[in-house]
Amino acid sequence: MKVIIEVEQKGLGDALKKARESSGLSLVAAGSLAGMSGANFNRIENEDVKGVPLATLTRAANAVNLDLAEYLGKWITSVPGVDLTEDEKG
Repeated sequence: MKVIIEVEQKGLGDALKKARESSGLSLVAAGSLAGMSGANFNRIENEDVKGVPLATLTRAANAVNLDLAEYLGKWITSVPGVDLTEDEKG
């Protein structure tokens, strides 16, 4: 079964960009760590997308060490299948 959670959160793209820049990562490097292209990572940062799957957003946040729970709330940690740890980066 597919469960869709829709949350509109302005400013999350900017937080992602700041975290990426603080980590010293280029768009290409951050995208690679998140399993996407640098162009896609850039679209998420600029909030130039209609929506981002939670799994994709989680990978992007983990790539730049951004705590999604800080922006979306602690409820995010209880969503099955969402891993906010950095273990998948290796």
